[in-house]
Amino acid sequence: AAAAALEGAAASNDGRVGGVTEGEAVEPDGGADAIATDPEGVDANSTGTKKKGLKLDGVGMIFVFLVFLILVLVLAWIVALAKFSWDGSLPARLALWGLLPEAYAAISVTSVIALLRLKQHASTPVIVLRNCVTDEGAKALAEAMLLYGKKADLQAIELPHNPELGAEGVRALVSAALQEGSNLQELELSFNPQLKGSAVAAVEPLLKRKASKISTLRLAHCGIQSKDVQKLADAAADSGLRILDLSGNALGGAGEALSSLCEAPVLDELILTRCNLCAEDVQEVAEQLPYTSIKVLQLGGNRLGAASLRVLAEHLPRSSVDELGLEENELEAGDLGPLAAAWVKRPFSRITLSNNRMTEEDITSFVRTLRSLRS
Repeated sequence: AAAAALEGAAASNDGRVGGVTEGEAVEPDGGADAIATDPEGVDANSTGTKKKGLKLDGVGMIFVFLVFLILVLVLAWIVALAKFSWDGSLPARLALWGLLPEAYAAISVTSVIALLRLKQHASTPVIVLRNCVTDEGAKALAEAMLLYGKKADLQAIELPHNPELGAEGVRALVSAALQEGSNLQELELSFNPQLKGSAVAAVEPLLKRKASKISTLRLAHCGIQSKDVQKLADAAADSGLRILDLSGNALGGAGEALSSLCEAPVLDELILTRCNLCAEDVQEVAEQLPYTSIKVLQLGGNRLGAASLRVLAEHLPRSSVDELGLEENELEAGDLGPLAAAWVKRPFSRITLSNNRMTEEDITSFVRTLRSLRS
């Protein structure tokens, strides 16, 4: 009986083990069959994933290349800006590229020279430089005038407010203006009181007959004195000078020299504003006016008073003066009678009477009186 029980148990165990083995064998076999039944689907999914990965990799490479290219361009731009800033040509180049108005390029002598050099098919008729010109800078500008002035059709150089500019620099510019091919017609050195009489001595060669094309000379507030005016008058006696600005210089007592200056053959405009002229000076100039070509005479800011106005009005009808500046001369409304009488004899187009001892109503009334007299 015991043996039979052991055999039954063994048989039972064998059956269990076999059952378990068979049952376990079914599941893996079934799973293996399931995997093996669709091998193409697995390959298709794998290939699609690979293609997608390749596509993403291609887009990524293009993006990296573009970023790299942009970085290279930015770096090149920074290097170029640094170089142009170092050599002083950056403002000129920005103006040529249309990023700045050309006037903003005139911040230094170096920048202006670069502008003249870089412009190929466009003119630069006027150069204006303030607070940046030294003697060395003026020499460099003079050299640029010789090299590029004709191509740029340079006609005017204005150098006001340059306290470090001296006679040596002015002479260099004058020498360049005297060269054949120069088209320079206007030179302004105003508001450079350090020049004094050396300004007159430096520009004298420009005023010789047919030596240059200079027709406008501005020497306002240059520290010129009465003794310098006669030198200027002698130089201008045979010149082509049409506009001369001597305002802001202390010229009191220089009436005779100013009278000689008025004799310049084609002088159209003489500016003597705030020159501390006295009555005798005005009389000298007034008596010479009928024999001159002057059409514009500016005498503002000289505190002339009624007596000087009477003398001036006496000679106006026989002169060519068409514009008269009399502002800031301590004139009163009652002083204008001689001026009205002169106007009746020969009307002139413009009179400036502002900042005198009269109101706007007084000036308006005077203008109405002139119109009524003319009618």
